Amino acid sequence: MLAWAANEYQNGHPDEAETTLRRASELSSELATDPEFWKLKFEFVFNKEKPSSESIKKLFDESVSQISRLAKPQQPVVAAFVANIFQLNRETDLAIELLESHLPPISQRVANDNNTIAYFRSLAKKKLEIALQEIDSALVADGTQNETFLDTKAWVLHGLKEDAKALPFANEALKKLYSAIERLGNVRPADRREFYTWLYSDTFEKTNKNDSEIDNDSGGKIIDSNVSTKNISQLNRLETLKLRYPYVSQSGIDEIAKTIAALRFHRACILDELGRTEESDRDYAWLDNFGFTETDKLN
Repeated sequence: MLAWAANEYQNGHPDEAETTLRRASELSSELATDPEFWKLKFEFVFNKEKPSSESIKKLFDESVSQISRLAKPQQPVVAAFVANIFQLNRETDLAIELLESHLPPISQRVANDNNTIAYFRSLAKKKLEIALQEIDSALVADGTQNETFLDTKAWVLHGLKEDAKALPFANEALKKLYSAIERLGNVRPADRREFYTWLYSDTFEKTNKNDSEIDNDSGGKIIDSNVSTKNISQLNRLETLKLRYPYVSQSGIDEIAKTIAALRFHRACILDELGRTEESDRDYAWLDNFGFTETDKLN
């Protein structure tokens, strides 16, 4: 029935799709554990240019109800997934409320859940003292000192106007992220150093290979033969990087670059508050050169 509803929606019959999906969820509460179920429910509401507040509130109430019908061990997992979709649609307060409704106490949560809700609180700039407890718990539980957890700690401290304390966490988050990139398994060993340097560079000088060379053998040379040299000069560094390494997952490169962008933007904001604008300018230059000019979309 879920597949049928998705087909009805794709074929331009949204009302029929909603009716089918509602019937399916009435037949089995377990349907709420399927990510495709939630993706379709959110599509019904957020496919419009400006969804109504009533439709968003109804979706939230239905989410709470359906997650509450699940077995207790399933609820935090599903709630985290659904909350993330609310956040992606700029409904941060609802994302936090959903997590508060279905997560166990801080000490009983898995590290990722504590990190997620702490980060959402930092975006909403609400209950930051609680967020600090949550992210500290996540960092203690996570023996590897995950770079995203460190970034959350920095962003929570920034919200608390503790920027001097935040900066070391922001720096360490980027250091760990770049270290992980240098060891990427899906980049050929011979290309890893240049791939890393390309993403790391603050100076934006050309690397050893000529940026105007055109070759599609995916051996670290640059670009598809259908791309003219004139067009190459107009590409930002992210677009050029993806053309340099066509054998690396393009969506994977996008995800890496977006993560770096978010961490560098957070550090730039912290540096600005500390009056260290020469340093923050390097982060902003990186963002501009990689095409991340709309920083409000990075969170």
